[in-house]
Amino acid sequence: MAVALRRSALWRPFLACIVVFSPFSAHAVLEAREKEDVYLGIYALGSLPVNTNVILAGMEATGTAVGKGGGAGIQVAIFPAFTNRMVGVELEYFAHGATLSFPLASGPGTGTSDLVILNSMINLLFRYPGRVIQPYIGIGAGTSQAIVVGSNIPGRTNKDFETALTLGYQFIGGLQGNLSERTFLFSEYKHLAADYHWSKLSLDFRSHYVIVGIGLRF
Repeated sequence: MAVALRRSALWRPFLACIVVFSPFSAHAVLEAREKEDVYLGIYALGSLPVNTNVILAGMEATGTAVGKGGGAGIQVAIFPAFTNRMVGVELEYFAHGATLSFPLASGPGTGTSDLVILNSMINLLFRYPGRVIQPYIGIGAGTSQAIVVGSNIPGRTNKDFETALTLGYQFIGGLQGNLSERTFLFSEYKHLAADYHWSKLSLDFRSHYVIVGIGLRF
């Protein structure tokens, strides 16, 4: 029995080395789990604006129509290790086009314009860190800029180009699907709100967005 114990004792250092240096050891698994998740994503979007009435020279134009539009965006995010990669911060920029038309409240006729919407947002995201599918939700805020282009709106002297910059906020819900350890596809819904004010014209802008994109982890 003493011989057996001595032989067991001789094997212990070798077993310890295997546990410490094995790529499948608990230490390696823990280190992988503690690594932060950093990614870059690009996407195409479709905007589905909610029709809200514009205010022209202090008068509400009932029957305002804000047209659908397409665009694109880019996002960079980090999910730190100390949150178990469940809470992250994302920087995002996206842009799209739209159209604006409304009957004139002061008389017959219609006001029309093209719009370019530019948004720079910082988002707080909460996700379930699944291995293949990762659902997430979030909120965001930042600057929202709307450019009136080629407008035909009676009572406004500037018909070519005018910018309105304001605070915007958004609500986000999405789903990531991992293609590999580094690449993933994602689909997202978001709702954006911003209140734009130009010369003699204002619009309480609301829009739904449908997003499809691809991402790369670092």
